[in-house]
Amino acid sequence: MSTRWTELEAAQWLRQPGPADNKYGLGVLGVRTGSAQYPGAAVLTVSAAWRTGVGLLRYVPPADDAEPPFGLPSPASAVLAARPETVFGTADSRACDAWLIGSGTDPAARSAAETAILSELLSGPQPVVVDAGALGVVADRALSAPNAAAPRTPTILTPHAGEFARLWQQLGMGTPPTALKEPFDTVQRSAAAAELATALGATVLLKGTVSICATPGGIALHTGPATPRLATAGSGDVLAGILGALVTLNAERVQAQPELLGALGSTAALLHDLAAHHAAGSAPVAREARARAAVTRRLGAPILALDIAAALPTAIADLLTRATA
Repeated sequence: MSTRWTELEAAQWLRQPGPADNKYGLGVLGVRTGSAQYPGAAVLTVSAAWRTGVGLLRYVPPADDAEPPFGLPSPASAVLAARPETVFGTADSRACDAWLIGSGTDPAARSAAETAILSELLSGPQPVVVDAGALGVVADRALSAPNAAAPRTPTILTPHAGEFARLWQQLGMGTPPTALKEPFDTVQRSAAAAELATALGATVLLKGTVSICATPGGIALHTGPATPRLATAGSGDVLAGILGALVTLNAERVQAQPELLGALGSTAALLHDLAAHHAAGSAPVAREARARAAVTRRLGAPILALDIAAALPTAIADLLTRATA
């Protein structure tokens, strides 16, 4: 079973700057996302992380990125054009408080050198958010050292149902649960997410209409149903950026208590949904006081992934206002 994560609980994880804070005090997020084939993913993750309130963002393009096709810009060029606040650097884990990896990358095109760099990041003390093309690296590490005595890096994975099923099979866990095809089966989806989290030794955010976040220690939380307007290309990249920022803002606490990634994953999913509602013009006045089915019928206008990222400051202000009302 899982517990519903509420707006009041989520608001407690939206760390706000104080008079003594500076950009470093709010945390430095390292982002290693995007590729020659998918440079837009880098822009989406970076934009969402900035909009969620990270103090400084260091973008590190993949080491083996190929020449972009069709005259497209490189991920780094695209990020610089879209978000000039961004700092560029190398994959030195010591320079960042947390990392986001994998969005907009293809594991089939990844070199051994790049895989080694990702593995190194997953061996450091800094928390890591793992999305899309990097998910399999975590499974490979779990298979190679299933009973490792050394402390594991605080890690949270963000698979959708298809990626979840591939991880399940990669770990040799048999046929993927049929509940993955049932978006409202909270009980069975929670059980499956908890089982995968235990096998990986990492927190798992199973994305969907109802998102489940399960930790290796047995915590299981759920949010949703989310607005169907989130079913748009790049939406998952935005969610990854939100989560990367939240983990960075709370990095010291996560390093001390990795189980807190369950709360942060659910907070990211809830904020992602609320930002989509604001972008679509469908944000209800008292969202949790209404029947969820009624909320999802108020779709509002079609939106794009960058619209969700742009709506994040409004969604954060809304969530904080509701929590203090």
